[in-house]
Amino acid sequence: MGKDGKAKEAKGKGKQAASSSDDAGGGKGGKGKGKGGKGGDDLGTCTFVKARHVLCEKQRKINEAYKKLQDGWLDNGDKVPPAEFAKVASEFSECPSGKKGGDLGWFPRGKMAGPFQEVAFNTPVGATSAPFKSTHGYHFILCEGRKN
Repeated sequence: MGKDGKAKEAKGKGKQAASSSDDAGGGKGGKGKGKGGKGGDDLGTCTFVKARHVLCEKQRKINEAYKKLQDGWLDNGDKVPPAEFAKVASEFSECPSGKKGGDLGWFPRGKMAGPFQEVAFNTPVGATSAPFKSTHGYHFILCEGRKN
């Protein structure tokens, strides 16, 4: 059910969709991503992730930022280049990392809180998550790498 919903939201365009209702999916969510896990992506099982993110307090602002990526890249089925993601992060993110294009660098499993960690470790490399809510506000993530 959650697996099917996520695949449907992704529309086969390489975009990782993660709604706030899927955040509590636990380990099952990482195994249900299908296509991304085949190429050694290790969805849900890797130890470290390299990611960028955009954080906004208000949902309307995160949706505006995400729409910029949709209009330029995601709606065409393209992956968002890190440099383009960085421009959006610099413009919209309310996190100090926004000044660095949203770059969080490499971080281990267990460092980030609940929903953020769930989405970061289950987004395929090169893909951008859908906006989601955490205790800090609203985010979306670009996964740039994973390793054990």
